[in-house]
Amino acid sequence: MRIRVEGTRAEVDTATALIADVLEVQEVSSFYANTRTASVLGRVYLTVASPTTTVVRAREDRLGKGTQITSTPGKEITP
Repeated sequence: MRIRVEGTRAEVDTATALIADVLEVQEVSSFYANTRTASVLGRVYLTVASPTTTVVRAREDRLGKGTQITSTPGKEITP
């Protein structure tokens, strides 16, 4: 898949890191500045694939304890 992420350089870097937590990022393009207007915004293009293993992270404040559940795509997750 190809994903376009647009924002400031800091926003794009943060979003790219968050996407990498969920999907397998195979390639990240250079930061392309938006040149049509005087803007600090730009974009990058990510080439991603679905991970072979899905990891679900539960936050400690929601469940009372930190847990990590690993599943195979297409199978039911049971904590």
